[in-house]
Amino acid sequence: MEVHHHPHAAKGLKGYFLEFLMIFLAVTLGFFAEGLRENLVDHGKETHLIKSILADLKKDTTDISSGYPFQHWFLDKMDNTLKIPVEKLKDIPTQDTFYRNFAIFYASYWIFIQNNNTVTQLKNAGGFSVFHNQNVIDSINATNNYYETLIKLNGDTYLKAYVKTADLATQLIKLPVLPTAFDDTTFAAIPDHTEVFTQYNRILLEQLYSYIRYQKGALLFYIECEKEYYKEATQLIKFLQKEYHLK
Repeated sequence: MEVHHHPHAAKGLKGYFLEFLMIFLAVTLGFFAEGLRENLVDHGKETHLIKSILADLKKDTTDISSGYPFQHWFLDKMDNTLKIPVEKLKDIPTQDTFYRNFAIFYASYWIFIQNNNTVTQLKNAGGFSVFHNQNVIDSINATNNYYETLIKLNGDTYLKAYVKTADLATQLIKLPVLPTAFDDTTFAAIPDHTEVFTQYNRILLEQLYSYIRYQKGALLFYIECEKEYYKEATQLIKFLQKEYHLK
């Protein structure tokens, strides 16, 4: 009796190679597809963050511009106050002039607060790892560091000078609570033809004038810092718009 076996087609070397090649290509294409997907997601995140940073920077430049009129108004009132001789402050009409000028920069101040929500979120999340352009990272950090080291520092100096002036003034002058808005009602709250000084201590009055001069100097330097930040922010806006092809 003969036993017949069904022949099986044996795979040749070429067949195994083709099977390996197909598996390799499938894995490789899957790897590249995943990498491409991640890159597209990262690019989308990067562009979204850049748009948010641009929005913050534009708010910064708008805020600085809107603050200049108030700051220069304060400076003008400081100059008018300092022109009044100390020895004439007992004269009631002179007190009216002093008070109408002094009350403005006593009642308020204006400082710039950076719109840095996006940069803060990035720092809290571990940095700028989503960004692939080192020049972009360096430029954003440089502008942010300028705010931290110069704007905040000199803003604090100006605020401290403001507080010192206000504190000493309360020892010498009857100062009412003024309205929160500067309009016609502001001057309605200021006494007219009324003695407002509670004492005429020459040493303290001269000290008050010195504090006003220091406050003025601090504000002037602070404004120069704001101008430099405005320039840096404007340049950064143009740079980011160009790098990411944004308007």
